[in-house]
Amino acid sequence: MARDTYFSVGAVQPRVYFCESRAQIGPRNLQRHLDLLDFFVPAWSTTMGAPCRLVVFPEFGLHGPPQDRDGRWNGVGIDIPGEETELIGRKARELGVYVASHAWQEYPDFPGRPFSVGFLVSPEGKVVLKHHKVVETRIIGSGSTTPGDAWDWFTAKFGAGAQAFFPVADTEIGRIGFQICGEGQYAEISRGLALNGAEIIVRPNAWGEPFMGEPTDWMSLTSRFNAFTNMCYVVEANWSTYHQPGIPEAIGPGHSQVIDYAGRVLARLDGAGEYGVAAEINMESLRRYREEASFKARLAYMPLEVFRTAYESRMWPLNTLAGGGSRSMQEWEALRREVVARRRDVFNPSGER
Repeated sequence: MARDTYFSVGAVQPRVYFCESRAQIGPRNLQRHLDLLDFFVPAWSTTMGAPCRLVVFPEFGLHGPPQDRDGRWNGVGIDIPGEETELIGRKARELGVYVASHAWQEYPDFPGRPFSVGFLVSPEGKVVLKHHKVVETRIIGSGSTTPGDAWDWFTAKFGAGAQAFFPVADTEIGRIGFQICGEGQYAEISRGLALNGAEIIVRPNAWGEPFMGEPTDWMSLTSRFNAFTNMCYVVEANWSTYHQPGIPEAIGPGHSQVIDYAGRVLARLDGAGEYGVAAEINMESLRRYREEASFKARLAYMPLEVFRTAYESRMWPLNTLAGGGSRSMQEWEALRREVVARRRDVFNPSGER
């Protein structure tokens, strides 16, 4: 495989429109993605002084959060691969880029319980990587299923190893993995990707206000930490304005960014307008840093057998959706409180109740 070691990558933050049916995905969001690819790929290739090889779109960018107000899935999703990824693939072939995006997918042999999936389309137009979101916050993504919610089914279908839960694609521009939005709050996701070989982490986000400005800025905080501690590039796209009845359009705060393997922000958009951001990537620099940084060479120093002892107990239960259907936000919250009550060794009570 011929390797590209110096190129540019970009994150696009489009306007996102809520879809009440799969038929609305194309005209409301997908066509805009294709138009923005036509604009940004040649623009970035020229202005960056390096060919653009990877473009990342945000979480829910194709259909908006597909759930009813109580958090249950509303039935909207796509097939991966399928009609929508075929159209993205045609554009990827035309422009010679990898395209990373996100959608929900329902499997025919596990009906009614969609998964939140990050997917990577290659310059050959094929889906070469799928990442099923490992952890959900059970608020904006309460209608989706995680691998743990369907442990028996998922492991029978995809396996129980690192490539099932932290999949990485070995491409000519480097080894690429996904960390979807709230997964960035769990160090285990980026660490699992790094230990599975990831050099570039793409992060489709749907972060909303009021968590994006100082002094909080959770998106940048978590991404810089994950890039630094795992010596990976992070390319993250957040949505711009979001359009759904009853929800403020400005909930999508933007701030898409590219971060290098030392945790340095290479490029970041200041606001929430529909635009994109790009930066140069130097894979030889990353690989040399990983090998020669010594004091900062964190991956080599890890005593994995020692770390493993921290995870020998049970926290969140498995197979929570094995019986069928999805749960409401209120039902997930009740389960979370059960976990807190059961694990008082972790959650010391906070006073009289």
